[in-house]
Amino acid sequence: MVNQMNSNSLMPAELDQDEFQYKPMPPLVAVSMAFVCLSMLAGLSDLLLIVPLLGIALAFVAYYQISRSAGSLGGSGLAITCLVMMLLMFIGFSGLHVHSYTTEVPEGFVRINFNSDISQKGFKVSGGQLGIHADVAKLADKPIYLKGYMYPYRETEGLSSFVLCKDSGECCFGGSPQQTDMILIRMIGGKTVNYHDKMLVGVAGTLRVEPTVDESGLQPIYQLDCKYFAPAKTWY
Repeated sequence: MVNQMNSNSLMPAELDQDEFQYKPMPPLVAVSMAFVCLSMLAGLSDLLLIVPLLGIALAFVAYYQISRSAGSLGGSGLAITCLVMMLLMFIGFSGLHVHSYTTEVPEGFVRINFNSDISQKGFKVSGGQLGIHADVAKLADKPIYLKGYMYPYRETEGLSSFVLCKDSGECCFGGSPQQTDMILIRMIGGKTVNYHDKMLVGVAGTLRVEPTVDESGLQPIYQLDCKYFAPAKTWY
């Protein structure tokens, strides 16, 4: 009877050992879990959409390793869960950024790239005199939307006008922008704005080609009668 009791007492332990046998997980499963958290950053910028994409690839490789291990590795369910979560985040955040891009231009205005459509055009030389490039002249008196960086002023609040530069380098490091690299923005309708340091902003209004002298001492060739001002929703 003692022998029977001893054998019976060992059976549950043996069953537990078989039932809960430990299976190691590939390190990529843990890495995939970390990428699930990092993928939340993709909501901040479309440039960070590479994070969930990379995470999806890592989770797939982890699942492939487990499926090829003939049962010696565990964590397949966790790998699939991570893959699906990052795929959903990639799709969701991609849609968010596409929506931001398609809705940031106010109705009635045409999107213009400050760098390629204005700055890089430069000036034309005719009869020994500088003139406006033909492509830029076509934009004169047209409703346009473009992005740039505010040139710093002593005043930071209640600005009725300011100079918009094509990039932050000319604004943040004390440089004097070239005339083709800046636009004088004049707020109309009594509107005023506050200075946004090192932040890409979007403006919409009617472009004018009228040389003038700004309060900062700069001499912009281009002006914009601005009806709309807001931080840019996208960087491009």
